[in-house]
Amino acid sequence: MPNKRLLIVSFIFPPQLLARSLQLLKTANALSKAGWDLTVYTADPKLLKDKLDPALSEKLDKRIKLIPGYTFENWFFSNATASLSLGMPDDKYLWRYAGKKALKTLLEKESFDCMASFGLQWSSHLLAKEIKKLFALPWLAHFSDPWVDNPYHRRIWPISAVNRAQERSVAELADKLCFTTEATQKLVLGKYSPDIQKKGLFVPHCFDKTLYPEVEPFSDKLHLVHVGSFYGRHNPLNFFQGLKLFLDREPRFRSQITAHFVGLDPKKYQSEAKALGLEENLDFVPKVPYLESLGWMKKATALFSIDVVKNSLLSKLPDYVGSGKPILAISDKGSPTWRYVEKLHGLTAEQSNVEDIAEKLETLAKAWENDPELKAYRYTEEECSFFSSENTTAILSEALLGICR
Repeated sequence: MPNKRLLIVSFIFPPQLLARSLQLLKTANALSKAGWDLTVYTADPKLLKDKLDPALSEKLDKRIKLIPGYTFENWFFSNATASLSLGMPDDKYLWRYAGKKALKTLLEKESFDCMASFGLQWSSHLLAKEIKKLFALPWLAHFSDPWVDNPYHRRIWPISAVNRAQERSVAELADKLCFTTEATQKLVLGKYSPDIQKKGLFVPHCFDKTLYPEVEPFSDKLHLVHVGSFYGRHNPLNFFQGLKLFLDREPRFRSQITAHFVGLDPKKYQSEAKALGLEENLDFVPKVPYLESLGWMKKATALFSIDVVKNSLLSKLPDYVGSGKPILAISDKGSPTWRYVEKLHGLTAEQSNVEDIAEKLETLAKAWENDPELKAYRYTEEECSFFSSENTTAILSEALLGICR
């Protein structure tokens, strides 16, 4: 048992209903169960504009101590800050400023063996950097996404220069730099010296078997389920086109297949669905609590994902894997999501290739016609254990023990 004290710095944490929060729920619980004594400095949920899911707090290990930090969040202020910052990572600077004072007071009274910060938000790393300078506390910085190399950031020279300097300062001062895919690790650290590259650590996202509810799976037809929202150029339109192409070729499946989009505004894509004649085959379900989304995964005949980021692993993929259901990954060929789904006997289709999507939907539907359980596309517990919270926590725990003072 580690029997060590860990300080976690993360603006995002349960009960916030965000992907990073869901991963931290599983990671923090697993670390606590492994014997780590956790204290978490995070944002006060009462002051946040983001959606909250109280059930997430109920699932958090009661031994974890929370320090809710001051922040000022409302739609006008946040939107104005985002516009002014133009992609600056420290848009939670009020929380960081309050955090420096709160953590300085804490660390003058209590001792910790090490610290871990989790981005997004990048303000978490910048706060941890200040604490590292003050107390020389061993520090692991966890990157859920690329920082400077994020494809969704605007490239405006003065701002990019500041971002590069801030990322470099974190890379130089942290004792370990953790990434959720090897591709992201290579992308981010490839521009640094060998000494910094040696700090790199790959720990994938994880699933927690104990969080899935007991539900009765669908059995009347082929139910495909996608969980999650879309943003930027990330959208389901090529999937719609692929589904239409497949159903035009194989019209007998029109009454036998439904694709559920869980977490998607029902109004957003209704006109596209109607224009393609897919109203009866597409089901749009508004955002649901996280535990309910896991129930949708368990009810599905098969799951599908739509991914447009080449170097990142979809954070929901491990949750898909934990459900035990077959997976169709619609992604860029060779992406981390693509490779892992192939290892788990799933189907893959290029997200920009409507014909490929149609062919894979046809393959899946005809396989279901002969075997409603789709046994050929399932995987064993041993094969998916790579994404289990027990496995990922063991890797992370070993790295933290390695830097403890």
